[in-house]
Amino acid sequence: MYERRYVSKRIRRLSIAIGAGVSATDVRLFSIEAFLGRFVGTFTVSLDNANVALALSEKSTFETSTSFLHVATLPPYGETTFTDLPEDSVLDNEETPILHGATYSPVDDSIERIRYFKYTFYVKNVGDIAASYDFSIRIIENQMTDEAQPRDLTDTLRVMLYSTYLETDETEKAVYGKERKSPKLVDGEIIEQEPISLPEDSRQGLVDFQGGYCIPFTDMRQNIIAKNTIENFVVNAVNRYTLVMWLEGEDADSSQFLEPPTSAQLKIGVEINAYENQ
Repeated sequence: MYERRYVSKRIRRLSIAIGAGVSATDVRLFSIEAFLGRFVGTFTVSLDNANVALALSEKSTFETSTSFLHVATLPPYGETTFTDLPEDSVLDNEETPILHGATYSPVDDSIERIRYFKYTFYVKNVGDIAASYDFSIRIIENQMTDEAQPRDLTDTLRVMLYSTYLETDETEKAVYGKERKSPKLVDGEIIEQEPISLPEDSRQGLVDFQGGYCIPFTDMRQNIIAKNTIENFVVNAVNRYTLVMWLEGEDADSSQFLEPPTSAQLKIGVEINAYENQ
């Protein structure tokens, strides 16, 4: 694997004006569907614009590229915490298997649950012209637990996104989380963001990354977790994305690792909409 340098910064939310005759929002080029709780994933891609052509692959070499990627059914989710996740070089790595976050039964070595889900994939411009594309992560469906006091899994959901632009070998890393239900006064400042994991009084080294707080979901009214636009995606350019999703056990709304959530589904979608570069 080549050396990578990690740049921790907020992924910018950009907007683009689309010219007449260019379809951006109506052309669904790529989608990912993922379940937290009982997990199923499906990756699909379709192209309607003959001038713009993107390809997907699980390998940076694109020795095999496809318009369809599939993730098999995974075990139910348990809870974990950010500080227990592996290093960047393990998570943001095409060689690390999806089930890397699984926990196993000491009795028969069967998989009991998964602590986090990670998936690495590549996007390549295989067309004849430069393109732009919108990348968004959305909450598609949310089913609460059937416990006596139902839990909304979005309250403890954390989404970490690695976006690597291989032309410059620069990686943007960001952790997203829902805003607090009630703002908190911390050192004289009103804080609306959730801590990435540990509470304010025990964050320690976490303050070195995003100040120890999640980037708020972009727009909960539209169920958008994060959104980014890539412009001037030139011919043969390749970008890498790694999604890591988990239920944060240190969140005040969690079960504090006592037991995993039951009978809950949180369907997450990632969409890439591509169009001619403006």
